[in-house]
Amino acid sequence: MTSGDTAGGRARRGRLEAAHVWTATLTGVVALGISLFNLAELQRGPDVDVTLPHVIRIEPHAPGGTVHLFVQPTIATRFRAEDVEIITNIGLHLLPAGKGQQPLFHWNEVGAWTYDFASNRLNYNRTADPSPLVVNQDKPQQPTFLFHSNDWHLHAGRYDGTLVLSRSSDRAPVKKPFCLDISKDALQTFAKAPERQFYELRNDVNPVTGRPQGESSCYAF
Repeated sequence: MTSGDTAGGRARRGRLEAAHVWTATLTGVVALGISLFNLAELQRGPDVDVTLPHVIRIEPHAPGGTVHLFVQPTIATRFRAEDVEIITNIGLHLLPAGKGQQPLFHWNEVGAWTYDFASNRLNYNRTADPSPLVVNQDKPQQPTFLFHSNDWHLHAGRYDGTLVLSRSSDRAPVKKPFCLDISKDALQTFAKAPERQFYELRNDVNPVTGRPQGESSCYAF
């Protein structure tokens, strides 16, 4: 082996060792960056995601001449965080698209639906008073909220609605818009309904054709 070969070998080894050092350093920097990012994500407050159902139920003749709306959203957080989010209040607002008084709703209770095979119908049961909901990634919530109105005088037409979830943190409330489309035929059906009769308003099926429709459509009977 000549002295030139020896010098060349040492040079190659030096370059390999330098590349190894830079690779290890780069790997460490990337790992540190990922760790810092994950730590920041964990320390960040949870982002609440609310998904509205395909079905909203209405009880046009509730006890005392009132109207009930039943909404069962899915409330969850998509990313893991150290803190949990607490939903302190749920509000529902409906605004007639045309002329008409805006009905007032309040969150009355939480309930659940059970299916009666003998009568082939759903029965509603109260399960809890309105109370704060704890939401984290491991515990999504899917409660049925009953909203009560003393002054909703049903009229045919469109109603623009908003479901509002207030949070215990200093973040702004979560707002989910939707709309109801009450047809004249639906109004006649509701007018003849006995007390404790529930009707489904869907946003995924056209009430006239029975065909699927986009989720951005209004809830209709």
